[in-house]
Amino acid sequence: MLEVCPAAGHNAESLRAFLGGFGALDIRLVHVAFFVTWFLLIFAIEIVKPTPDANSSTIIPAVLGLVGFLEIGLGFFLRSRFIEEAEAILQADPENQSAKQKWRTGNLLAFCFAETITLFGVVLKYLGYEWKIAGVFFGVGLLLLILWTPRQIAPMPPGVH
Repeated sequence: MLEVCPAAGHNAESLRAFLGGFGALDIRLVHVAFFVTWFLLIFAIEIVKPTPDANSSTIIPAVLGLVGFLEIGLGFFLRSRFIEEAEAILQADPENQSAKQKWRTGNLLAFCFAETITLFGVVLKYLGYEWKIAGVFFGVGLLLLILWTPRQIAPMPPGVH
């Protein structure tokens, strides 16, 4: 077992329990990593400085926008399907491993869908599109990462079933 502060009697498990339990710390760290990569993608674009292309077609952003729109809908659907079901189970039984896995899966899927929208913006920038087009994808990706922040599941009060 990993010790965090042995003098105070704290270990990784007590830290996980303090920060939300059942892998919530792990999911929050992954969520932070997705935020960091969002900023690193902008940094990478600023380092490379792709040259704008005056002959850029409008079809590519339109197709990526349509795919992104469908992906956002799928992200909301899958996230709600996995997380809402898991939360209902975990409120009654906080140790249910299957529900914990569904909760993690729902959160990870949401993060991946949000990051994919951002990656569409990266593709557009590298293809020579201006920030006013690619930035929309970056903005939506960041908005989704904020919107899909993992929430802590409060157990039901004792005696309530």
